[in-house]
Amino acid sequence: MKRLFALLSATLMTLATATAQADDHAAPATIVGFVYNFNVSNPAGVVEALTEYWNSPTGKKNPATAILRQHVSNGDDPSTHSIAVVYSSPAQIDEANALNNGSEDGLKFFAKMTASATLVSEAMFFSSGVTSGNPAIVPAPGRYTINTGIAVSDADAYVGAWQEYISALDGSSSATNLFVLNGVGEQKSTHAVTVSANSMADLFPQNPSGSEAYAKLISAVKDIRTVENRSIYVDLAVFSN
Repeated sequence: MKRLFALLSATLMTLATATAQADDHAAPATIVGFVYNFNVSNPAGVVEALTEYWNSPTGKKNPATAILRQHVSNGDDPSTHSIAVVYSSPAQIDEANALNNGSEDGLKFFAKMTASATLVSEAMFFSSGVTSGNPAIVPAPGRYTINTGIAVSDADAYVGAWQEYISALDGSSSATNLFVLNGVGEQKSTHAVTVSANSMADLFPQNPSGSEAYAKLISAVKDIRTVENRSIYVDLAVFSN
């Protein structure tokens, strides 16, 4: 948890979550962030910790955006919630670290988080700049996301196949993102693919488009990527300046 404090209170997003059509909707490749997965015993305490920090003098200067999410379905993963933290550049991470170094506001945040949640896992993510779909679907309370962690052995080939796939989709009610992962410990995932929508009905449409394109994608990447995990979560709150 001390490691979390050094990064989380120094960062406090998502983004990523931090999406996929490498043309007019391409996301800035400089977006970088961290995601922390927790087993939360006191959800109200987590919300209180985040709210108090972002309303504090230190929090009001923090350049990051933090997104609190509830895990709807994630198999045998013990985490119940996650906090994603996003910056527009690595330099902003250094800025936030300096801001929070020795901060009493940060220490209070750490103490309240420690009392309310146990850290399960963490990872760093970088936007690939490959996005698609509706750019108006952004982190906000009620936004649902399917997150798929994948281990890729040939990144260039995978990105090419993914771009071909998303170009065939009807992106009016959802948005996709492709992220590069780092600092994942023993986890094998090298990338994460997210699909987000503003409702569960939009996330799982009755008549999904792109079935033939999806079959082609699976055929193209079957020897270069392995699905390591998959989860569904919903945004609960967004904190930023």
